[in-house]
Amino acid sequence: MPARIFYLGAPSRVELPPDATVVQAIQQTGGNTGNLLIGNAIKRHLRAECIVNRGTMLGWEYVAKNFDRVVLGASNFLYRDFDFGRWADFLEATKLPCTVFGLGAQAPDYGKVVEVPAGTRRLLKVISERSTSLGVRGHWTASILADLGITNLRVIGCPGIYWTGKPALDLKPAAKHRPLAVALNGAANGVAHASNAAAAKTVEVKLARLSFKHGYPYFLQNEADLAAIGANLPGAFESYRIELLMDQYGLSDIGPGKFIEFVKRNTRIHFKVVEWHAAMQQFDFVVGTRFHGCLIALQAGVPCFVFPHDARTRELCELLCLPHRLVTESGTLDVESLYETLEPKALEQAYERLYKNYVTFLEENGLEHNLTSHTRVVNGASVSPAHHGQFPFPSDLGSDAERRPEMPRLN
Repeated sequence: MPARIFYLGAPSRVELPPDATVVQAIQQTGGNTGNLLIGNAIKRHLRAECIVNRGTMLGWEYVAKNFDRVVLGASNFLYRDFDFGRWADFLEATKLPCTVFGLGAQAPDYGKVVEVPAGTRRLLKVISERSTSLGVRGHWTASILADLGITNLRVIGCPGIYWTGKPALDLKPAAKHRPLAVALNGAANGVAHASNAAAAKTVEVKLARLSFKHGYPYFLQNEADLAAIGANLPGAFESYRIELLMDQYGLSDIGPGKFIEFVKRNTRIHFKVVEWHAAMQQFDFVVGTRFHGCLIALQAGVPCFVFPHDARTRELCELLCLPHRLVTESGTLDVESLYETLEPKALEQAYERLYKNYVTFLEENGLEHNLTSHTRVVNGASVSPAHHGQFPFPSDLGSDAERRPEMPRLN
């Protein structure tokens, strides 16, 4: 019988009525479609019956009685503005084992103090006591946790790194044709979190102007204002909003009409990971400042290049040996030149090491999974893998893989 897992954290998909707006869809992703890649990967990887909670948490007594384990799909939880005290109360009360995937810290740069609220510290203590290891995003996050006295750690990166479930990357061969089919992504609305806001904005402007000049598709993740323009939502075209956006993207010189036309023509957003993944397959190269926006391209076999603007993005790029350059060192943004610098060997080797490490993380925490390993743990016993290559993942995590029954909720 599959383990019964109660899941909290990054969602795997968006479920809204047909008349819902794109802004409402972004809100349901947790404010960023990159979260979907995290949650979707965890659900694909675990061989379990997962029940997902959205909004207020289910009553702890019900969860304690009806589930075997709690799993948390995490992201940048270690941040001064995020206090997970309520989650700590909930987990303490259930007394269930729990496992966290992809726990990360957020700060402008390494060396900056990361303030962790008391409630989050309690959550970390509970997870540490009830799991063999905490799955953390990188070595920088691991050092912060060690300073807090949490040492049973395994650096796994983000679970989205292993979304395909394959033990090796399958990158496209170098493209011989020119021009390249290029896609871009950015975080112009997040430069306040950057290690150097001015340098970050410079890169964001370069990306936007590249998209405008060459017609490169520009993939959105949390840019609700741009998505609203593309969807013709009421209020999206108010002059003050357009002026602010034109300044934010360094396109004030083209005028409101051309800016609106640009947004409608070039921007894209996806709310199903499988569709996002399929959309990336048509490109030769993806460049941007968003780790998950580039990671989904990598899953599709498309080489990418990232300009990290803060410590959380830098940490993941360094762990995976993903081709990158800090925003403070961006230089001239020439996609053809960047493409010529790509050397995939370090990336491919890092992925293979990390994949094996991720499988170890799953198994040492007693989680049955759908991934290849030399041995797999089933009901406490080591067995040989039954299959290789393509795995029996549920189709886009439909109703057979997730249930959301009516249950009592916390007040």
